[in-house]
Amino acid sequence: MKRAVVLSGGGTKGAYEVGVWQAIRELGIDYQIVTGTSIGSINGALMCTGDFEACDAMWRGMVMGDLMSETHQGGRTLRGFFKSIYSPGEFMRDKMLAGAVDNSPFFDFIQKNIDEEKIRKSPVDYGCVTVRNRDRKPFCMPKNEIPQGLLRDYIIASASVYPVFPMHLIGKDYFIDGMYHDNLPIDFAIRMGAGEIIAVDLHQEPQHPDFAGRPYVTYITPSEDLGGILAFDPEKIRKNIEMGYRDAMRTFGKYDGYVYCFKKESLEPYQHMIEAFNERCAQGQAMVNASTKAKGKRTAETRYLFRELEKFARGHAVQKSDYFVRGAEIAAEICGLSHETIWSMDELIREVKKAFGFENITSYDQLLPKLNSDDVNALKNSGRGLRKKLSNMKKERDPKYMTLLLLYLFSQMEASVQNVAAVVTVLQKEHLAALFLESVSH
Repeated sequence: MKRAVVLSGGGTKGAYEVGVWQAIRELGIDYQIVTGTSIGSINGALMCTGDFEACDAMWRGMVMGDLMSETHQGGRTLRGFFKSIYSPGEFMRDKMLAGAVDNSPFFDFIQKNIDEEKIRKSPVDYGCVTVRNRDRKPFCMPKNEIPQGLLRDYIIASASVYPVFPMHLIGKDYFIDGMYHDNLPIDFAIRMGAGEIIAVDLHQEPQHPDFAGRPYVTYITPSEDLGGILAFDPEKIRKNIEMGYRDAMRTFGKYDGYVYCFKKESLEPYQHMIEAFNERCAQGQAMVNASTKAKGKRTAETRYLFRELEKFARGHAVQKSDYFVRGAEIAAEICGLSHETIWSMDELIREVKKAFGFENITSYDQLLPKLNSDDVNALKNSGRGLRKKLSNMKKERDPKYMTLLLLYLFSQMEASVQNVAAVVTVLQKEHLAALFLESVSH
């Protein structure tokens, strides 16, 4: 059975795919087919020939001038537009009047980095996706169907992000970015003979959710936002490469976790904490269900409670331990703990407690000096207006503070069902972090 690696388009987010490739190499996972769209077609061409070191060096040294000139045809500077996360509105309006970006450096970039003959001689099959502009007909092109001498042209066409880049002329027709047909060409790889897929999606929410849960698809998505599609910041590129590596290693079972990486270890020593956390989640669901008689609304609010816990489950069944691990991650995110560290659960719990100033707490009354008495009284005495008050406080207060406030309130009084429902819908992460802190403190 043939295995395919399928690479998504996404501009400079494509650095993430280099990290995934690094993990695949280290794990000794072979592949016989590579398909890609846009930047995925470029990375895919290098995967086809096995040139990992060249690909890694290309990305780590990449600058804006490799792909486009500093001004477009109207003379307006692009530097303000191509910052870490771009906002296309004003630029697009201006560009449509003044003309496309000069991407002639991109041609030199492809000429330098893509070796057509090496790709054709590789035992790994290769295909890229582009779209003919005049009728928007998709062209999913395996290398054996691309005319000799035109492979680089089809790769350029696949990555011609019109209208930012101009359309690319092949023969008598103009072609545009393959994303206009399929930005993650899994179907194409299957048609090329793949029975197993490693799909690398550059979007946190899967572009093909119907494939994300399939047993023959290993679906890898970023655990964090990758930034803009034209973010040439070297530090961001480095972080995205390393994120791709960690996410792939976690997906293939080298590490545990969803957003953070945990060393492979037994969670048996934390069983009482796992049970406590799940019990508190169950109590929260019961109180939300009791807060309204309207079934549709009740279902929606219950979903709020578990949305953050099940965010990365991708339709797979979860265990009690999975909820606990995800609760740990949410608490760690609120504390700002590093995603780049490979954690043990014990280390992470200790650092979470330290970050919340909770390591020496023996009584919840000790939290009171850390809290504003007006906030405590406002939430204690709130009725129907609680959600609005929580929303306003969320804008003004630090998430760590709100977590401790919730922890104190729930420990000091029997929370009404209305209060729990309000907290669940407004402060999902802070609520779960408070439940986690409570669970690991006994």
